[in-house]
Amino acid sequence: MRIKGVSMPVNTVIIIALAVMVLLMVAAFFFSSTGNISATNLESAWSNGCHMLKNTYHCNPDKLIELKVADINGDGSPDALLDICRAKYGSSMSKYMCRNKCCGTLIVEGTSCEVKEDCQFGWDKGTWECNPASAGTPDPACCPEGKSWNGDNHKCE
Repeated sequence: MRIKGVSMPVNTVIIIALAVMVLLMVAAFFFSSTGNISATNLESAWSNGCHMLKNTYHCNPDKLIELKVADINGDGSPDALLDICRAKYGSSMSKYMCRNKCCGTLIVEGTSCEVKEDCQFGWDKGTWECNPASAGTPDPACCPEGKSWNGDNHKCE
């Protein structure tokens, strides 16, 4: 006795399998892009913020905190350029390091700093230090290793 069953051609099975895979990939694409900010939006926010910092605030590092550019954390309010910098380059970035990245600041004697990393530049990171100021200048400044900032003379000695 012969029992006949419903049979599907192999081509139909392959087409159905491919259609299911395509639907799963489309669904994954839509559900995976629901993060706070895309890389393109982060780059755009960084670029716009840097433009404003350079042209409006003359690369003043204190303005990184005040300058609100775009909402990168999804809370509905624009975030500071410093937060955007830290999202782009890492949470350890100081306001001076972000200013240096944004404005392409050349580290010279007397460049404002908070920590040693603010005075680092180039591939070998240099051997400069963030030295406390002396006398009349309360702000620390970058100086070559072994020298300290003299605020009266405005140079490293």
